Amino acid sequence: MTPLLRKFFGINWLFFAPMIAMMAFGVLSIHAAVHFRGPELSDKWNDQIHWMLYGLGIFLITSMIDYKWVKWGALPMYLLGLGLMTYLLFKGEEVFGQKIAVKLGPITFQPSQVAISSSVLMMALVLAEGQNIIPILRHHFLRLLAACVVFAVPFLFILKAKDIGSALVMLPIFGAMLLTGNIPYRYLITMVLLGAIAAPLVYFFGLKDYQQERIDVTYKLLAGQKVDEKGDGWALSHIITAVATAGWDGKGTDPDAVPTGNKSLTHLNLVPTKTSHNDFIFAVIAEAFGFAGSALMMVGFLFIFVMALTIAFFACDSLGRLIVTGIVALLFAHTFEHIGMNIGLLPITGIPLPLVSYGGTFVLIVMFLFGMMQSVWIHRNRVLEAAEGARSGSPRPSPRPAATSSYAT
Repeated sequence: MTPLLRKFFGINWLFFAPMIAMMAFGVLSIHAAVHFRGPELSDKWNDQIHWMLYGLGIFLITSMIDYKWVKWGALPMYLLGLGLMTYLLFKGEEVFGQKIAVKLGPITFQPSQVAISSSVLMMALVLAEGQNIIPILRHHFLRLLAACVVFAVPFLFILKAKDIGSALVMLPIFGAMLLTGNIPYRYLITMVLLGAIAAPLVYFFGLKDYQQERIDVTYKLLAGQKVDEKGDGWALSHIITAVATAGWDGKGTDPDAVPTGNKSLTHLNLVPTKTSHNDFIFAVIAEAFGFAGSALMMVGFLFIFVMALTIAFFACDSLGRLIVTGIVALLFAHTFEHIGMNIGLLPITGIPLPLVSYGGTFVLIVMFLFGMMQSVWIHRNRVLEAAEGARSGSPRPSPRPAATSSYAT
């Protein structure tokens, strides 16, 4: 068997199978959100299939390549992400008050996704191999400072672009990787306390009025207070209603088959039409497939996260373990934020749901990250195989001659 085939059959199929199932469910969900709309949106589910096929190619290529390429490739990728974010600030297209997209010819993509994924790889390199590359980083505090710089630069770029949702995603990534990166707890506890002190200052002095209003609307709805359902509370109140009125089985995907007196808010265009297939896809899923469908989807995500943590546990070195930890934190943060804002527990931040929401750049980046995790699994026995090969390839030692006595018998 060739090495490439050995790697292919070495894929973690318990991790791969639910990933494919979730992608298929995503296409079905996007179809439910857009198939009855105008020509601009009705074919998005078909576009998603094309993006996923491209993503599968990226996944397979990334899986087959040893993740050790991060030792020389993380820095160029990180600098590319920062360069794209710089270009975004000057030439980016503004959407809903945020600069999130860059258009190069016929291609439109989100540089923040590149910046976040590259920062995961760069932080993994600093925390796992930094002391070997720069000896002074053997000191925990200096390695922590280096990781903070790697995190802070793209984080500030994303904040400058007013993409609050993507910036919030980076916080659990940073915390999870520091926790796994052998940083002493005294530093981590100090950083948590400083963050708790800074949070109210950020709210009152760092956020714009409309950003504060999003948080206030969410709090008022949770507290049972009245909100302006024709103003700032319009989207959130309708999304919560769509989720709450779906029942166990949901209202289905056919606009003509919805029960009388219980019309689908998605079909009535009360769930935001331009973002129902990405930012609010969970609301569409809950309304169309009910509690049973949305709960089954969350169980699928739970299984994927558990299998990913299993890959991290069996990683052969700290670099692989940190890469998987950062990716799991990223995907979990996206899932938690997306579902949280669709059920009214978190403010609306415009975060897509991995493997399910529509998106070109995001789909490709997610499949690249899944490929990185598979690469860590496939190459987990590399050290043992190298040691075994060295033993089998080295000449066996010749038997030592028997010792003879110096005394005559």
